[in-house]
Amino acid sequence: MIKKKYFGILFIFLAITTLILLSYYKEQGLTIQPSYQTSSMQDLHLTHRENDKIKWELLAKEATFSKGEKEIFLKSLGLKINQAPEINLISGNGIYETEKGNINLIESVEINIKNTKFITNTLKWDSKSELLTTEDNVKFSGKNFLIEGTGLAASIKQQKIRILKNVKATFYLS
Repeated sequence: MIKKKYFGILFIFLAITTLILLSYYKEQGLTIQPSYQTSSMQDLHLTHRENDKIKWELLAKEATFSKGEKEIFLKSLGLKINQAPEINLISGNGIYETEKGNINLIESVEINIKNTKFITNTLKWDSKSELLTTEDNVKFSGKNFLIEGTGLAASIKQQKIRILKNVKATFYLS
């Protein structure tokens, strides 16, 4: 009889404890909601026109559109700036800001202009002011020279490129 009483009390105690724990964790329960919904596409080709003239073209192997479509995340992309001379940029990843028209290249960027090549880690294309900028290390090379430094400011309208700091130049005599 005593065993039955202790067993009954123990059962009631465990039941109450279980109910308390369940109600506590129910209040603390996690609900998983995505931070944003996405859609994606392969082989994106986007052109930016002004006065019926294509100013620049953006190509990407893969594009992921965020909710609200304010940013497009790009993989394996190329940016072609149509002017004389033509400027081609290649990068592993980037972000296109749809409202501003800016493009941030964020992985291993290569810029090709005629027979010269710039290499840097990140680069920003400001579409409205037509500026290319970075604060990263830059290598600028051609057939007979290598120029290295930190930071880059390139005005496409004025056709001026400037390496900002720690400039070191090597020229090769043929």
